[in-house]
Amino acid sequence: MNTLHLKAKSRGSWTNVCPFPEDEISYVQAGAEGIARAAAGAVSFKITDDKGVTLHSLDPRHGSYAWHARVAS
Repeated sequence: MNTLHLKAKSRGSWTNVCPFPEDEISYVQAGAEGIARAAAGAVSFKITDDKGVTLHSLDPRHGSYAWHARVAS
């Protein structure tokens, strides 16, 4: 099982929040959505793999509290 990483940004730089097992991603995404809503969109989140590649992002500054899948190039 792969380990993924939740990262958060609220004032210009990304910080590590926590690593988690890949099969727990739905719980992590739901929790981050709740935090983003409670913070009125002042915080963004992303989920990365062990290499730092962004797999999913949540950026409420664009008016949506939905996660977006990213495709590695």
